[in-house]
Amino acid sequence: MARALALNPRRGMALCALTGLLLAVLVQGRLEASRPAGAVHPLLYLPSGKYLRAVSLGFDGLVADMIYLWSIQYYGNFDIKDRYSYLEHIYGQVITELDPHYLDPYLVGALIMSAEARQPEMALRLLDKGVNNNPDQWIVAFEAGFLCYDELHDYKRAAYYFRRASEIPGAHPLVRRLYAEMYNRAGDKRTSLKEWSEIYDSSDDPYVRNVAWNHVHDLKVDVDLHDLKEAVSRFSDKAGRPPARLGELVTAGIAGALPLDPEERDYLYDARTGDVRYRGSLVLGR
Repeated sequence: MARALALNPRRGMALCALTGLLLAVLVQGRLEASRPAGAVHPLLYLPSGKYLRAVSLGFDGLVADMIYLWSIQYYGNFDIKDRYSYLEHIYGQVITELDPHYLDPYLVGALIMSAEARQPEMALRLLDKGVNNNPDQWIVAFEAGFLCYDELHDYKRAAYYFRRASEIPGAHPLVRRLYAEMYNRAGDKRTSLKEWSEIYDSSDDPYVRNVAWNHVHDLKVDVDLHDLKEAVSRFSDKAGRPPARLGELVTAGIAGALPLDPEERDYLYDARTGDVRYRGSLVLGR
């Protein structure tokens, strides 16, 4: 280390200066509670990380580390009432510009934005940046999907992120299951059934297959009943009466073949009312 600094005194001086800045940042974090009311921390006025990278003499990763450590102390101090004013600037324009591949600022910054500042869309903008800068890291897209699912209840957008995460090598198997379930939450049971069926067919884990089958079972019933009731309605509109039996849907050309329920039985049909029912019970009860 000493030899390297001796060979490059400019970089050595820069490293010493940055180390001093780190110590100053850590000390400043301890003093935040005593700052005058209305005073703004000078680090909040930092320029874009693009400019800081240009003057960091190759230590942009270290500078990003220092500012990130400071930010954890700063945003963890609940005595600072206006601490969220520069939140997107610090994480989105400074730290992640200095080091676009540094994952923690994306994840922790988004957590502060959504859970504390109650700004989920701001958090998604930061996570979107993380996804674009780190396309090989599934965890960032997963966090974006979970935020859409849990906080925004935007299941279509959640499915988009979970799909992106599931396509990245090394993604946890849970991601694919969440992706399949989002379509069900969004009301697209047919696509959800397709995805859960693929999970069931492709997995050799007994637990995963059992979970998948429970979803396949209930979704198949939902989809079959929807299709049969729609076919009965079309037949009634055309013939002026409900079909005498479900087989008439096939002979009339309205249905290609009658589906069987998950237990390989016919669905129950009431010719007086045109109602179609499942004779069993849903596994998940929803």
